[in-house]
Amino acid sequence: MIIRKGRKEDLQHLPRILMEAYRGLEEYGEENIEKARRYIDDLYEEDPECFFVAEVDGEIVGFIFCNRFWYSKFEHAQVGAIHEIVVLPAHRHEGIGRMLIEKAIENLKPSKIELWVGEGNKKAIEFYKRLGFVEKEHAGKWIRMVKG
Repeated sequence: MIIRKGRKEDLQHLPRILMEAYRGLEEYGEENIEKARRYIDDLYEEDPECFFVAEVDGEIVGFIFCNRFWYSKFEHAQVGAIHEIVVLPAHRHEGIGRMLIEKAIENLKPSKIELWVGEGNKKAIEFYKRLGFVEKEHAGKWIRMVKG
């Protein structure tokens, strides 16, 4: 398994991965593959240098989009933001999510880092807590978590 910088040509594979990863948590994902494609394109355009993929045997099994220049209205300052992290269900519990987050943190340092997670996504919340993120604000069905 390797973590590498994502490339524009990788984007075509990500909508399917996103849709599969949110199975069972659809209220936090995209409604259909076309919306997933637009969402991923938007994330890439925000900060293409802060996009990484996880590959197993040459196949993308996870990805992360972060932004080094995000302005947080809660912090009233620029922070690092993790906008999306996804690992295919068949490859969870292999350390891939942790490695993707570590790669993002390495690229977002020395900034405070924030992310939003669905309140019903209990496994993700616990995962982020183990990595040092702390729950902050709640907004509707979303929880803002911060590290640093």
